Amino acid sequence: MHAREDGAVIDRVVRHIYVHVPFCATVCPFCSFDVVERRAGQVDAYLDRLEAEAVVAAEQFDVVPTTLYLGGGTPSHLRIGELARIVDVITRVFGRPSGETTIEVHPLDAGEGKVAALGDLGFNRLSVGVQSFDDRVLASLGRAHTAAAALTAIERCLATGATVSLDLISAVGGQNLGSDLAAAVASGVHHMSVYTLTVEDGTPFARRGVQVPDDRAAGAIERTARVLGSAGFDRYEVSNYARPGRRSTHNQAYWRNRWVLGLGPSAGGHLPPLDADRSAGAVAVRTANAPMAAWSGGAPPEAEALGPREAAGDHVFCGLRLSDGVDLDEGSLRWGVDIGREFAAEIESLRCDGLVELDGTVLRATDAGYRVLDRVAAEFC
Repeated sequence: MHAREDGAVIDRVVRHIYVHVPFCATVCPFCSFDVVERRAGQVDAYLDRLEAEAVVAAEQFDVVPTTLYLGGGTPSHLRIGELARIVDVITRVFGRPSGETTIEVHPLDAGEGKVAALGDLGFNRLSVGVQSFDDRVLASLGRAHTAAAALTAIERCLATGATVSLDLISAVGGQNLGSDLAAAVASGVHHMSVYTLTVEDGTPFARRGVQVPDDRAAGAIERTARVLGSAGFDRYEVSNYARPGRRSTHNQAYWRNRWVLGLGPSAGGHLPPLDADRSAGAVAVRTANAPMAAWSGGAPPEAEALGPREAAGDHVFCGLRLSDGVDLDEGSLRWGVDIGREFAAEIESLRCDGLVELDGTVLRATDAGYRVLDRVAAEFC
């Protein structure tokens, strides 16, 4: 803990680690992430660079991991020995994560032996990239797997006893969303992330002129909430749903604006300031690693130092994604800014528009606010 003269109380221990694994067997046409197809020798070079980056981070920050998340890309595309090296690096450099350890799994990587080996490596949360249970929709999304392969993968993951999550994409042209949601519920998973199809600049979808009408997107979001709510899933974040006790600890760290160390190309982080930044008045630093080519060559991350007001605004921006909302007093104590006073005009304007509600010291988005969450959150940037 560190107490500043302005009264803010900062816990400087970093408890969450994200590792970006950029390798994929194929690149989906909607994907805008930093991903590459595997080439000879490239994974070994990536692993060497990852270890070097972790060692530097351990020298700079006090990292005691509670959660570890391997995202991508397609982490399960790596061989078991390669995944074992990542786990070994994290354990050797920072210590074994004491809680949730997640890996994203492609259905075609979920052979019985592979899934069992993931459990042996300590992964206790498996996130399966399903996207749809309709083969025609999967083909339109450029996915190589079938609905049958996705169901088999889920079954194998559930058999390990791990918490199992799946990803779905909604608002896809020609999609029967009701059928996808029914299949997802029937699969027995504990958690779902349901994302509206977004067409990002520079992707094949953008070049093809694929569009997602606003009314289709809004309808998909509302139907998802209604169907999954009726099936016993708690909508704890705007796009995330969980059975009781199965919320993602790691993902909540982002939305609660906790410290997260990002490792790997294009990984983002939210970290306590180093001495130079702290002496300049920063209370947090937002980091963004370079893309694969530059990162592999040793390029350092870009770093944006945040002052108390910026960090407090970030705190509200992230927390409004949660159905629990954001405790303004907790954020004020953490960042040394009276959030209720600093953002009084913004909060009052949104409240008058029916987009947020204030319950004591907790600010949360209303149902109407959830539908235009980007607009609501932008008030605090």
